[in-house]
Amino acid sequence: MKRKGLSIILAFALMLLAACSNGEDKKEQATESGAESSQATKENGEVDYAFGKYKEPVTIHTIRETNTSTQFPEGDDITDNIWTRAYKERFNINVVTDWVSDDYETKLNLAISSGELPDIYRVNASQLQKLMEADMVMDLTEVFDKYASDRVKKYMEFDRASFESGMKDGKLYGIPQLHYGVIDQPDFVWIRNDWKEELGLQDPQTIDDIKNIALKFMEKHGGYGIALDQTLDTLNTLAVAWGAHPDIWVPGEDGKIVHGSTQPEMKDALATFAEWYKLGIIDPEFSIKDMAAMNANVVAGKVGVQPHYQWWGYSPGVDVVTNLGKNAIFYPYNIPSANGEEVIHSVSFLNGNYVVVNKKAKNPEAVIKLINFYAYMMDEGFSKESQETLAAFVNDGLEHAPQPFKVTNPNTDYEQFVKVSEAMKKKDTSNFTATGQWQKYNNSVEFETKGTPAAVGDYLQQGAPRSAYGLAKPFIDNNQYIKNSLWGAQPKELAKYGSTLDDILTEGFTKIIMGKESIDYFDKLIKDWREAGGDEVTEAVNKMYGNK
Repeated sequence: MKRKGLSIILAFALMLLAACSNGEDKKEQATESGAESSQATKENGEVDYAFGKYKEPVTIHTIRETNTSTQFPEGDDITDNIWTRAYKERFNINVVTDWVSDDYETKLNLAISSGELPDIYRVNASQLQKLMEADMVMDLTEVFDKYASDRVKKYMEFDRASFESGMKDGKLYGIPQLHYGVIDQPDFVWIRNDWKEELGLQDPQTIDDIKNIALKFMEKHGGYGIALDQTLDTLNTLAVAWGAHPDIWVPGEDGKIVHGSTQPEMKDALATFAEWYKLGIIDPEFSIKDMAAMNANVVAGKVGVQPHYQWWGYSPGVDVVTNLGKNAIFYPYNIPSANGEEVIHSVSFLNGNYVVVNKKAKNPEAVIKLINFYAYMMDEGFSKESQETLAAFVNDGLEHAPQPFKVTNPNTDYEQFVKVSEAMKKKDTSNFTATGQWQKYNNSVEFETKGTPAAVGDYLQQGAPRSAYGLAKPFIDNNQYIKNSLWGAQPKELAKYGSTLDDILTEGFTKIIMGKESIDYFDKLIKDWREAGGDEVTEAVNKMYGNK
């Protein structure tokens, strides 16, 4: 789409937002000093803090990360696009990008060390901790309270724990960009559908059912039963069947926080995995395969069972359909219990980024306004007539273009799934209220009717009769999950030992699975882990998070 067409769309979008700003936030009366005096007022004379336009231009500097998934229209780029023009036209805010890098974290760390930082930028949890300790970022408590829209504040209340992870001593220094919600965290066993139907197999109800399905597939189609890579990450998703929670920190029996991978339940899971390996079910070459190599055999039709995350349909699903056809898709199935107890899923801390403001910045409230704008554009009700307008801000990955000027509704995927799945059943889209709902629905219909490979991800995640979110929703509704006790930045000790400790466990677990060590080796392995820094890290995690 050319710039002329986008300009028309932008003008219409700003008209919609103007209507919104007259009704959403009722703030204090206008004053005669500071930022307020330069901003637009509502019809009743109140300052429009959340969406008001500056009377004089305001310039804020930022930095950005290269994002190859965003495809800009002709003439646009990451520094000049429909979003940056909206900032200027709607708020009179000029956003200047000082630099763009495909090695953002490294370059940002160098900038932090030199002190050459822009007005506003995105940081990870560890960087936020360093900046707060060095007193290099602004206390945003009052600015956020005054300028954040009701919608953005609602987001923070939805995920209060993540909001508080950006605080120190009760003051807000980093605005969490949040995540799409816990509905995307339960994991599944994905099973190739045409093979399952061909053999007349029932849905798996037990761990043994998974083993037997894999064996049946091997007998009929050769190869091996279950895809796995050297990190063990996907295989570890099955550990919840035994009540284990690898890779997150959980309360132990005595209330002290412990690492889930080191607990006795993990030993039970490994014993079964070792049995599967002996039977040839687990890929015999998993220990030398990365994720790409693991998925390559799935795409090649050599395996029909894959423990995986809710996004299987996006990768390797697109390639599976492209190579093997629509009927070869894998459908998700709940991970069954291995011990008769209720399966409790693991929920990790996924708020990886925070928006921070330089202490020297002159207009910190401008940052909040642009965040408000992003939330509005992503989450506001609209009619079919305005669908094209709002879609122009998200098509081809453009929703990622704002980068530091964005936060995500943590209920996005839950609300989206409810509406999309209902619309798929009734073929009625009248209840849609956000652009993403149209996107997921349209792609689901596209795959269902045409088998378009690029649409299979949205279909299997939300639109299919058997979808990942359809299986996950009951677990979320019933609070059948446990959150990582480490809900925020890592303590320094974990950052120091983390990769070494992870490697010890991965290497040891691999030896057990492959039969190079017996299951009893688990006890020695955990002892080695503790002595290599595990005890020190555990103490640090408890000191930082034990009373929360």
